[in-house]
Amino acid sequence: MQILEKDYQVNSVRKAIEAGCDSIIALPTGGGKSICILKLCQAMPDKKVVISLRNAALIPQILHTLTINGLSVSVVKSGYKYVAGGDVTLIMEQSFGRRKHLNIECDVLLRDEYHVGCMGGVYIAMREELSPDLIIGLTATPIDRLGVYIDKSMLLIEETTTKQLIELGELAKPVYKVPSLSQEIDYSAVKMYRGDFSVSDLDCILLEHCSLVAQQTVDDALSHGRKVMLFANSIKHVEALSEAFTLIGIQHELVHSKRSIDDNNESIRRYKSNEIRLIINMSMLTIGFDDPTTDCVVLARPTKILRLYLQIIGRCLRASKGKVSALILDLAQCISTHGFAEDYRDFTRKTAKSAAIMSERLSVTNIGQFVDGEFSFNESIERKIVKRKSSSTRKNIRRRLVVSKEFADRAASKRAEALLRLNPRMEKLVSTIELVNIVYEQQNESNKMLDEIGMVKVVALIGFAYSDSLVDSCTKLVEGLHAQDKSIRGLLLRISNLITAIARKELAIKA
Repeated sequence: MQILEKDYQVNSVRKAIEAGCDSIIALPTGGGKSICILKLCQAMPDKKVVISLRNAALIPQILHTLTINGLSVSVVKSGYKYVAGGDVTLIMEQSFGRRKHLNIECDVLLRDEYHVGCMGGVYIAMREELSPDLIIGLTATPIDRLGVYIDKSMLLIEETTTKQLIELGELAKPVYKVPSLSQEIDYSAVKMYRGDFSVSDLDCILLEHCSLVAQQTVDDALSHGRKVMLFANSIKHVEALSEAFTLIGIQHELVHSKRSIDDNNESIRRYKSNEIRLIINMSMLTIGFDDPTTDCVVLARPTKILRLYLQIIGRCLRASKGKVSALILDLAQCISTHGFAEDYRDFTRKTAKSAAIMSERLSVTNIGQFVDGEFSFNESIERKIVKRKSSSTRKNIRRRLVVSKEFADRAASKRAEALLRLNPRMEKLVSTIELVNIVYEQQNESNKMLDEIGMVKVVALIGFAYSDSLVDSCTKLVEGLHAQDKSIRGLLLRISNLITAIARKELAIKA
């Protein structure tokens, strides 16, 4: 069978092989990681390749993709007969420890869903036992629970984004809805646990709203013919929601860890075969679940974990024949916390502080305008029309940019090194400026952005007159300008005036 690979898949595979070091290929959900795995195996026929999986549901899919394209596969998993000598060895990671006696040889280790358990003992023990020369991970979200790049020792390869795949038609176009119900719930008193809301504390709030969630799901999704995956907070929440849907006569299936494997598999089968159009789950269908006909996810639980949010909304973004759009129905303030599927996210953030700042600055600040109505990403970032400058002015701007491009490129290449020398306050200021630039770029308002040269000058200027209060004031200045939808291009002059004002105040006090 001939696989029609995409350019971004080909480039990802090529870069991973040519890099000569361990790497992570980041592809959005629906971007074709299984095809990349196939192409990696085909590109290294002289290597002993081992593919490690943590999700048993992915094994039939990967196995089918490999075998139908002419590769023989040795499978290491309970329920499969192991036959040595395959072109590729497919391992269920949790099964490996009991099968060390197989003495599997490994030159290259490919690991799908790399973000899951990559710092855990099971994977580390298997990696040390196999001792590969090269490791290539694949994931849609190469970040940990705090939003930090998952493994700094590995090169990140990111050849496309969710927004680009949506524009190309490779993924379904998302539409968003935020019912007023979601805005009326107060989560401020909920305790935090491991970077997210406490499950038990959330249940105290969410269990009271199950009937409203059920009716909202019917009104906004099921009554419009959509096929719905609903993500709940706990097993208790799943069962309470199931009762609520039953009371209003909606057929559905539910999946959670206290049900038997056979019962869960039967529920999934009925959902995938379109016998029912609603499935309620808690965590079990977040990763590795593939049903392109799903065209709605219902977020019935809030989360502070960006990675979890992106994995959930990715469940409905796969393209499918006849699928016009994918509805993300937010009943838990997730969009206002994490933004949109199409937002650009820098996965290379190296500290929890900078990752949290990014998530916060990408939040939707004008969500109130869209309550109770469907809207798109483009509608969410519309701003007042910017008057076009004269053609002569635009030519002058282009000429200045060309003249200074070498300096800008040199400055950009040293940004990562420079950020390591910044203290937390300066890092927050720089991150804030970068993220405001991203928002303005998404809004096609580049005239409001501060360029790289301006950024270097701002950092240098503050460095000469540094104080904690100055940096905090500068950060508030940037946030204030953005809140008013104003340009930050003239930041250098504003900060210079701010330094002057602070110096005059200090001199006056001393006098």
